[in-house]
Amino acid sequence: MPQKNEYSMKIAHISDLHLNTFYSNSYFNEIKIILKYILSQKADHIAITGDLTDNAAERDFEILRNLFNGFGLMSSERLSVVIGNHDIFGGVQTAEDILSFPGKCMDTDYSAKVKRFTDYFRETFSKCVFKNDESYFPFAKILDDVLLTGLNSIIPYSKLTNPFASNGEISLDQFNSLNSLLDDFSEFCKTKLVLVHHHFEKFKPDSTRSNSLFQNIEKQTMKLRKKKRLYELFDKHKIDLVLHGHYHNSAEYMRKGIRFLNAGATIKGRNLNEININFVNIEENKIKIDIHKLENNTIKVKPAFLSDLLAQNEIKWPQPKF
Repeated sequence: MPQKNEYSMKIAHISDLHLNTFYSNSYFNEIKIILKYILSQKADHIAITGDLTDNAAERDFEILRNLFNGFGLMSSERLSVVIGNHDIFGGVQTAEDILSFPGKCMDTDYSAKVKRFTDYFRETFSKCVFKNDESYFPFAKILDDVLLTGLNSIIPYSKLTNPFASNGEISLDQFNSLNSLLDDFSEFCKTKLVLVHHHFEKFKPDSTRSNSLFQNIEKQTMKLRKKKRLYELFDKHKIDLVLHGHYHNSAEYMRKGIRFLNAGATIKGRNLNEININFVNIEENKIKIDIHKLENNTIKVKPAFLSDLLAQNEIKWPQPKF
């Protein structure tokens, strides 16, 4: 159990870890350092908002599962995860993949991938007050007087509407289930949080041509559709904070009167020498957000390849000591 902190609840929020032990930089060492740091800060709970892996590889899910187990985090009380697009479809890893990626996405069994994700982290879903037994999302759990709900914003691949497998939408079934569970459980909790992968940020126009082109591409390939009904639902139920990732930025912002927190730059932000960790500090029904920045020059480590991990300890991790 974490040590006592000054708040009634302290939640660490990270996202877009993109573990990939097959290619150049796996981010394995960075993830270990992040988890150690979070525990040193006496966090009660960790929320990870998608893209835990970069290429949806079975071995990477196994490594993460063992890593979380080694840190004593594989439980519903200590960890919550939602799925990201990379956890289902993977991503482009080489120049050759640009041409083959659409075919790979079309061949992906979407439902099977969602089930596999929840199976790998099944303990974190074990004590939910609500969980969809067929689609696995949304889920809801109560931590003290905090209602934490998780959504799946990833949609199946489509050449027309989801050509890069990175657009998103909350299905009508999930939307209705979320509305019902908020009706049922909101009165028992002072604070209400929502976890989702896709972002709600509004890109500001840039005067430079190159940035404008990039932003246009970004806007069309990373957007969350039908946000209006979500804004209305969040407002109706007085959601205190929506935590997400997807867009590689770490910041707090407001949209339509709703408070959002992005952890997309936990590892892969604009400054590659910086790690960002969000902390959501809850006292009564007030939320204070701190974003801790760790300079990567103090944590430079050799990239961990799968062969290195297997040679080191056969994927068996010791318990961390502080």
